[in-house]
Amino acid sequence: MKKPASLLLAGALLAAATAPARPDHPAERQLVTVRVTYQSWNEYRPWQKNKPGTRSFLGIVLPGHRILVLAHEIKDATLIQAEKFDRPPRYPARVVHCDPQVDLALLTVDDPAFFEGLEPVKIAACINPGEKDYYCAAWKSGQLALASCRWSRAVVFRSSVPHFGYAGIYFITDLKNGGRGEPLYSGSEMVGMIRSQRDNRATVLPAELIQAYLHAAEMPSYPGFGRLGIDYQFNKGKAQAAYYGQKGQPTGIRINTCQRESSAEGHLRPEDILLELDGHPIDALGDYVHPRYGPMDVRLIPTEGHYAGDTLPARVLRDKKEQTIQIPLKNMPPSTSLVPEARLNQPPPYLVAGGFVFRELDVPYLRAWGDEWEDNIPSFLRILYRLGDEIMPDQQRLVILADVFPDEYNLGYHDMAQNIVKSVNGRPIDSIRDMEEAFHHPENGFHVIEFVQGYGISKVVLDAKTFDSATAAIMGKYQIPSRIRLRKE
Repeated sequence: MKKPASLLLAGALLAAATAPARPDHPAERQLVTVRVTYQSWNEYRPWQKNKPGTRSFLGIVLPGHRILVLAHEIKDATLIQAEKFDRPPRYPARVVHCDPQVDLALLTVDDPAFFEGLEPVKIAACINPGEKDYYCAAWKSGQLALASCRWSRAVVFRSSVPHFGYAGIYFITDLKNGGRGEPLYSGSEMVGMIRSQRDNRATVLPAELIQAYLHAAEMPSYPGFGRLGIDYQFNKGKAQAAYYGQKGQPTGIRINTCQRESSAEGHLRPEDILLELDGHPIDALGDYVHPRYGPMDVRLIPTEGHYAGDTLPARVLRDKKEQTIQIPLKNMPPSTSLVPEARLNQPPPYLVAGGFVFRELDVPYLRAWGDEWEDNIPSFLRILYRLGDEIMPDQQRLVILADVFPDEYNLGYHDMAQNIVKSVNGRPIDSIRDMEEAFHHPENGFHVIEFVQGYGISKVVLDAKTFDSATAAIMGKYQIPSRIRLRKE
């Protein structure tokens, strides 16, 4: 039975969309394969590492024997190798620079022979929504394949720190199993890089962000990108606008809080109405008009064309009077958050005490609940993750009871993991270092550990006289090699 001509044509078009490219396409000399062996930490047994794993992704050849890759792909790497033309031999590669906040990194291969036959990609100044000939390139089993891509919409991506955003684009793509750093082209120029893909929707880092990163990486001292660090409220209601002294149609946003150590701290105040930032009027929904993308979130402004160290003018309505202030931009690493989004290749700090395993709370630990971790974690941990900086502004870190190794010494407390430590022996706890010190000061022959209200047990009492010997015995019984690891300051 013959297939209808329309079905044959559709099949041919689909095959062409992801067919191997002709051998002389420039992307073949601009795109390399990077293979990484990695080993992550066991978040529940923080003295151990998980089994090694491997992953492969794409690198884009740049001038100066550099290779552009996604930063998250080299996380926990123990060995990095690069292949050209998706075939052996593999050459050892090393990291030149990495910025997890914008998810970009630079590698190099010290053997100059690796770059023979390769050519640097040409990166456009920016990506333009009006273009129609977008396509991406990828190595597929040793052959270069091209796939068409179609513009969907521009968004502000959330980075590895709260209140920090950068521009990204959603594309609909015919590429299968992408999201490994594939270059996005318009004509012969690279206009973006695919950061992730789910089904046929790809998220793309645009050329202007890539150019800004590369420019900063060449500076004598990498400045990083600015972070405003505000939480705000819409200003849609006329009554609210009038209450703050605004006449006419409501505009601007009401500042709720400024995150500690952020650019806004000490410059913007709660109850301010932010009307304009860096010359961009802010509407009542917190958007400004981007010259290419249209309405975009105000948090993008410090990233677009700016670095930490720059100063942005802001127009605010404060105490019912308009005034102009200056906001010096600061870069804030993930470690400044109460629940850090990343440890940036540092091992988790922990303490084993009387069979209790304490560790500092961070997002890598929360991610151990699986892909839907934000829905799966206990509700009070979700609140601390989302609002902790606001409800506990003076707290630097949270220490969580990750597990209890059962023993007669800690009888009665075997099922109370996932509690947040409030104090030890009356001393407030801000870190593993604090806990270690607090255990040197027992109360009348006992160690008293108090927890933030969450589950049933809020206080643990342990015998101080046998504390050290019990800890050593439990570590021996469960083969725990090390009692403590402190955070690198």
